[in-house]
Amino acid sequence: MRKMLSAVMVMSLFFSLFFTLGASAAPDVTPSGIAPEALVSEPLQLPDSEVVTELTRSESDLDTAKLKSHPVEAALNLDSARIASTVQEGLTADLQALNSVTATASTYTYTGYIEQPGNSSFLYPIYVDPGSILQSQLDAPASAQLDYDLYLYEFDMSTGELNPNPIDYSIYGTYLNNNKTLAENVGTVNTAPYAKAYLLEVYGAVGASISEPFYLTVSTSSTYDAYETDENALHAYPFTVALGGSTLASRSINSEIDQDWYAITVPESRNYDAMHISLDQASVGYGYKAELYAALSGNRMALVPAQNGNVTLGTGTYYLRVYTTNAYSDANYSLNLRPVLRADKIVITGYNSDGGPNSYPSYMYGKYYRITGRTFTVTGVATTADNYAVANTEVDVTWVNDYWSESSNNRYRSAQAITNSNGQFSVTLSLPPSTGSISEYIPGAISFTHYYDLCGVVASVTSRSNVYTTDIVYHFAYSIYGG
Repeated sequence: MRKMLSAVMVMSLFFSLFFTLGASAAPDVTPSGIAPEALVSEPLQLPDSEVVTELTRSESDLDTAKLKSHPVEAALNLDSARIASTVQEGLTADLQALNSVTATASTYTYTGYIEQPGNSSFLYPIYVDPGSILQSQLDAPASAQLDYDLYLYEFDMSTGELNPNPIDYSIYGTYLNNNKTLAENVGTVNTAPYAKAYLLEVYGAVGASISEPFYLTVSTSSTYDAYETDENALHAYPFTVALGGSTLASRSINSEIDQDWYAITVPESRNYDAMHISLDQASVGYGYKAELYAALSGNRMALVPAQNGNVTLGTGTYYLRVYTTNAYSDANYSLNLRPVLRADKIVITGYNSDGGPNSYPSYMYGKYYRITGRTFTVTGVATTADNYAVANTEVDVTWVNDYWSESSNNRYRSAQAITNSNGQFSVTLSLPPSTGSISEYIPGAISFTHYYDLCGVVASVTSRSNVYTTDIVYHFAYSIYGG
């Protein structure tokens, strides 16, 4: 009741004009003379949904300035790696416990430290079989004073020399979401017909710590989807979302550190302020999650909180990642994104009561619906400003009769309903009896005097109380034969 109080107050003020003028004289009101359903001036549109069958990579809008200022400085080659330990000094490896459903990936986690700002720690050589995928994840210390980046390089297998230009990189700025910054992830697929060797660099871009370790996880697998690799937001696939929702079902999570990224651009000219994001139940059971991030300055990624799968959006580009917190599988996940359309209009399309839906007498106040009995049904539709049906939104409907005193508890009746997939709602109210405060003589071959009340109806969107519509209805009490 409180959310729609402003609408009720407007209606009460509207009716006080009628009652001040007195029931014996008709106020200066132009009768509509039409049923409410005729007031829907534009054809209602149903938002279309789609299945996304193809993804195309494009240039990232994220900042790559850190990459340009960071060439690899160490002189490293495969000959020195064969003489030295295959695991660099200061990095300790542990086999990661596999937790797969149908897929298998070899995964190790290494622990290390950055002792001075600007220093690097290297892991090499990492050999990857032909046709297999390499994925790596850096979990940096949870400190706002530290910013570590991750770079991936490849060796020239004919010379053994390291190519100094990274083939992938993850250069997020530090931003703590729930006391943890987003992991840095890189990856590549070995498309050569022979095994190749790679190097990972953990770079201390800002700060260092000899007491807070980083964790570097490396995974290789021969099973992955056709769109790999997109391990960080800089390689996100643009994802266009249809008004009725878009579903992607051609991707999988092939390891416990696999990350799939999508870029979603929200235009200024939109009819929604939120997005519903969901995964299929089987994937949720594996521990898959879909999270949305807003990119702040310096590639700091701020998690957009979700409530019941809905995230609030403004104009701009957002980044969505799909990953697992537990198991993984060769089976494709199903990702669905659906705009939560904004209800900018609400229209009453019809009424019903014991007298049926077509009772529209032309009393002295105009041609309006007449309620007969004490059961009153109001139907309507909620739409966007451009007339798309808004589903799953709550609507409040209130009937107002100022002839009843406030203390009677009969002045208002209200109820709520959720719009269906077509944006339609139906609310049935149980009313008190009409007071019969207005009498009107109806002349004719057989004359009657009708007694009724002049009442109001308010329909509003619960979450947007400024979106409402009002109408006048009569509540019939009784009639007396007039001769």
